[in-house]
Amino acid sequence: MNRREFLKSCFGASTAVTFFGSSAGAAGLLFGNKTTTLRIGAKRFNVLFVLVDQWRFCAMSHGAHHDRLVQTPNLDKLAKQGAHWSRCYATHPVCTPNRSTIITGRWPWQTGMNANNLMLPPSERCIAHEFTDAGYNCHYVGKWHMNGDGKFNGAGYVPPGWRRRGFTKFEGFNRGHNYWYSNSFMMTDDGTEMSTLGLYPGNTYEPTFQTDIAIDFMKQNRNNPFFCFVSWGPPHTPYGEHPDTYTYKASDVVVRPNVPAGLVGTAQGSLKDYFAHCTTMDHEFGRLMKALEDEGLADNTLVVFTADHGDMHRSHGLTYKGKPEEESWHIPLIMRLGDRIKGGQIVSNLISSADLMPTILSICGLDVPKTCTGKDKSAAMGPQGMPDESIYGGVSDNWRAVVKGDYKLVTGVAGSLEVPTKLYNLADDPYELENLVNLPEHAAIQTDLLAEMGIWKTRTSDSFPQKPWYAEKWYEG
Repeated sequence: MNRREFLKSCFGASTAVTFFGSSAGAAGLLFGNKTTTLRIGAKRFNVLFVLVDQWRFCAMSHGAHHDRLVQTPNLDKLAKQGAHWSRCYATHPVCTPNRSTIITGRWPWQTGMNANNLMLPPSERCIAHEFTDAGYNCHYVGKWHMNGDGKFNGAGYVPPGWRRRGFTKFEGFNRGHNYWYSNSFMMTDDGTEMSTLGLYPGNTYEPTFQTDIAIDFMKQNRNNPFFCFVSWGPPHTPYGEHPDTYTYKASDVVVRPNVPAGLVGTAQGSLKDYFAHCTTMDHEFGRLMKALEDEGLADNTLVVFTADHGDMHRSHGLTYKGKPEEESWHIPLIMRLGDRIKGGQIVSNLISSADLMPTILSICGLDVPKTCTGKDKSAAMGPQGMPDESIYGGVSDNWRAVVKGDYKLVTGVAGSLEVPTKLYNLADDPYELENLVNLPEHAAIQTDLLAEMGIWKTRTSDSFPQKPWYAEKWYEG
C-alpha cells in the first residue's frame, strides 16, 4: 500500500448530515443572521485550525515589535488577507492547560487542567462536539496533550470514544516532541505507529507529513463541511531538530532589548534554530493554503492560526514558558474567511485563548454552549467593531495577570497573600523594562486593575492565591 492509498483508507469521504436546527450565536454586525443562513441550506463554513507549540507573538516577519531576521511569508500573506489580532494572550501559557482552554472555552481553574499531563474531565463540552453534532467531519492531526498520563498515554495512543472530545478521526499522539518520521510519536486512527509503515524517508520533518495528512483529509471532504485541527510540535524544543532547508546564523540574530547583555550569545544560539523551525513551518502552512486554493475551498474556509504559549529565549533572563512576560504570555492569532473578514486589518481588541471557541462557533453559525466562560469577539473584526475589554490569565498558584487598556498588572504570592509584583504600560514600554508597581503616581491604575482582577476571579471561579483544584491523570471508562 503506498502513502496515498493509506491516507485514503484512513480518511474516506463520509456523507455530511444536513444541519438546519442550530440557533445563531451572537456575532454582532459581522456575520448577520446565521440562523436563517443555516435553515435555507446554504453551504457552511469549513474550519482549518492550526495550533503551534511555543510560538511567541513576535516570531513573525510582520507585526509590531516583531523579531528581526525571522521570515514567515505565508503567515504575512494570511494577515494581509484576514485579521491579525495584535493582542492575543494565552489564558494559561503552558501546554496542557492552554490547549484545554482552547477546546473548552473555559479557564483551567474551572476544568482542573492546571498542569501538564492531566486528563480533561469526561464531562467537559468541547468545540469538536459542537461541530460533530452539526454534521461536520472533524479530524485532529498531531500533538494532543490532554489525555493524562495513564494506560494509553505517555507519548501514545488516544483511543476512540469520549477521550477524543468530539473528533471523529484522530491521527496523532498524546504528548512528546520528536520531529523526524523515524522517531515521531504519530499514530494512525487505530493506534498503529506511523513510523512502522514506511511511508516516508526517516528524515522527513514531522510537520511535513502531518500537513500531507491534513491536505488529504480536506481533499476527501471538499464536498462536506469539515473541521480540521492541525497541531504542530515545533518550534517547541528540541530547537535543533529541523531540516536544513531554512537556516539562520546566530551572529545575524538581533535579540530583543530586554535580553541581558551577558545572555545575548545564549539567546542567539537558541533563536537561530527556533527561527528555522518557524520558517520551515511557515512553508508547510503555505502548503495548506495552496491546497485550499487548489480545491476551491479558500473562500469558504475559516482559517485560524495561533499558539498554546510563547517562549522567552532569555528575555528578562528567563527561558521557555509559563511566565507573565510578553514573550511567554502573548501569542499570535490570525483569522481569515474569504471576503467575510476584511483583509489587512489589525484588530487591537484584547482576546484570550478562552475566547476562541465561542468566537469560532459564532462565525460558523453554531450555538455557543453555556459552559463557555470565554466570549464571542467576532464583532471586533466587523465594520462597527466592539468595545474593548480586559483579559485575565495565570499559571496554577504561581501568578495572575490582567491586561486592561495599555496596562498589565501581575500578582504573585507572599505567604498566603496575593501581592502586586509587576505593572507595565505596554504602549510606552512594550519590552517591559520599567516596572511601575507600587509607585504613587500609578496608584489609581493599580487599584483599578486589582479590582478588575477581583471581577475575573468571581467570573472564573478562581481560588488564587490558594492552589486551584487539579484534574485527574486518568479517568476510567
